Parts: sequence; structure tokens; C-alpha cells
Amino acid sequence: MAKKTFNVTNNVSRVTFDYIKNNPGSTRKEIIQALEHEGFSAGSVSSLIAQMRRNKMVHETNGLHYADIDEYRPIKTLKAINKEKETQAPKRKYEKKAVTGIGALLREKLQSMPEPSKEALDAAMRAMEPAPALQRRAFVSLVRTKTPHDILQDMTVYQAHELYVHLKQMFGN
Repeated sequence: MAKKTFNVTNNVSRVTFDYIKNNPGSTRKEIIQALEHEGFSAGSVSSLIAQMRRNKMVHETNGLHYADIDEYRPIKTLKAINKEKETQAPKRKYEKKAVTGIGALLREKLQSMPEPSKEALDAAMRAMEPAPALQRRAFVSLVRTKTPHDILQDMTVYQAHELYVHLKQMFGN
């Protein structure tokens, strides 16, 4: 014996969809008021409009609702929609991006340079070895990065006067 199921006496989902389909350009408020007069709950109708939009059964443009499909179909839950999206969209495989910018230019330059010969490497090593007489000396190289004007520009008058007195003592009158 077949199990007796619940008989559907009203299908608010189908009626809501049919109203939107038969009355394109209706506002949410108009849809809710019209279906309230037919005995449906305003909260149910409002919720169904949102669910139908999520299921891409209807769309809203400037506050006006339009049907996107020809016939009513059962509304899917959000969980079912997300599961469907996961199965449809293949997982993205990450590909190595092309290196651009300075790194790419350096790599290209290094790869295009010819390999030095053994003789050239030996000559470079000999050139880098310090001479025996030079090994004992220490070299001091001064690099001047500021002009006198730059130095004086950042000083107060008192500091500049102290510098003047110090330089006069160092180099004489």
C-alpha cells in the first residue's frame, strides 16, 4: 500500500513566480500586496522573491521585477546552489607567471652573456690578487658626496662659525 503524502492546497512559490511572470515590471511592494489579497503571507512572498532572485528565476532592474525563465521550477536551497557551483567550476590550476620587470631583464641579460673562457677567469684571478708590497698598506679613499654649499645649508649661523674657526685652526690663517 502506498504511503499517503500531504496534499498541496496552495503553492505560494508557484503563485509568486506566476504573478511576476504575468505582471512584468511590478515592484516588490505591488507583488506582496497583490498576493496578500489572495491570502498569502507578506513575509513568505517577500522571502520567496529574494530566493527566486538568488536562483536566477527572476531579476530586479530599478526596483522592477521580471521573470527570467518561462516556467516555474522548484527553488533550490543556498547549500544546493553552492554545491552546484563547486561541481561546475573546475579547480584552478596555478601556473607559473611570467616574470616581468627588473628580475626578468637581469635573467635575460645573464642568460645572453657568453661563458668566459678559462684563460679569462685565470687572468681575472691574477688581477684580483694584491701585489706583495700593497698587501701591507691600508688605503683610505674619500668620497665627497656633499658640496660645501650643501653642508652649510643645513647649519645654523653658530655652527657655521664654529666650523670656520675649526678649519682656520686646521689650515692656518
